Amino acid sequence: MSGRSTAPSTRVDVLLSVGYDPDVRVRRITQALAAAGCSVRVLAWDRDGTRPRAEDDGPVRIRRVAVRSRWGRGWTQVVALPRVFVHYLSAVRRRRPDVLHAVDLPMLVAAVLIAPFAGRPRIVYDAFEIYRVMVSNRLPAPLLAVIGLLERRLPRRADLVITPSEARRRYFNGLGIESTCVPNWIDPPAAPISRDAARARLAIPGGVFCVAYAGALNPARDLDALLRHARRRPDHLVIIAGAGSEERRLHSAAADLPNVRVAGWLRDPSNLLAAADAMFYALRLNHPYATLAAPNNLYAAIAHNVPLAYREQGELAEVGGQHEIGVAFDDDQSLDAALDQLADPTVNARIRTALRALAGDYRWAAAADRLVRAYPMKGSEETSATPSGA
Repeated sequence: MSGRSTAPSTRVDVLLSVGYDPDVRVRRITQALAAAGCSVRVLAWDRDGTRPRAEDDGPVRIRRVAVRSRWGRGWTQVVALPRVFVHYLSAVRRRRPDVLHAVDLPMLVAAVLIAPFAGRPRIVYDAFEIYRVMVSNRLPAPLLAVIGLLERRLPRRADLVITPSEARRRYFNGLGIESTCVPNWIDPPAAPISRDAARARLAIPGGVFCVAYAGALNPARDLDALLRHARRRPDHLVIIAGAGSEERRLHSAAADLPNVRVAGWLRDPSNLLAAADAMFYALRLNHPYATLAAPNNLYAAIAHNVPLAYREQGELAEVGGQHEIGVAFDDDQSLDAALDQLADPTVNARIRTALRALAGDYRWAAAADRLVRAYPMKGSEETSATPSGA
């Protein structure tokens, strides 16, 4: 990581619209900033009131506000946001951070509104998602127009915009907004878990072919394709890990499938990845976000050397077009064929060897260095990505 000095310490408040379980990317970014000398606090929204109000994740402090809401509310979630903003305003005014780090568009709105009342800290817009595209198939046109306007105008108020992929950086560039790509790369495990040990911990028989998914459980992910495969292939074990609005439905859908486990959120999926013979990732066919997909699963597969069954979407298509990362599929028939190929020990071993060779090119340490070099540290005159129109 960059040896850039951060003295005096830069105080960073991260504004998050979820509860910090933790989100994989948020954790990597906050830990990288803390390692660079920043004093980092995450303000998180606990929608069901079940998480601790305060805890520490190593050097990063987590402070949650309990504003009751629920997942899957869509655009009606906006009615709860003002109460969250008020809580965040109070916390930020007490601390007076140097940087407000807004994760996604709703929190960018919060940062822009809060900044004038908190000493005008610098604003970092961490654009995990591009909302105008992501929700274009499920929101009414007038609301999409408002989201599009916010996404064109508000990032210009930020001192730094960061994106998780080059495709999303290019999207903002097309709007006249400069940004820095901090990709979702992942460091290989320092002490890899053996397959036998991982399977023993998860009670997976040694000879069973296991395909895993670990990530967000939301309607964009085509996890129904994986359930249909499990129904056709009772000899394959499917493990779905994660959290989100689809979790309850997936539990119900898998109730009569003895070869499917819905494992809930895993703070550390290392055991599952070590036990799996293959990973699955696909957005639904023709989903508007497909060309912009930048999944953690891709880089987890590379870091842990687990072959992928994947649709050629976004970065999966880009990296898969250059390297052997697994077997691509389109529909149910080709998914069955892809997983049958990955069940072949010779094919599986060959792809694992290719992934192992790739791991050095996609290390989080390199991505974290980009983040730290671009970040508006206390005392710096300008960031490496000066926003258009700021």
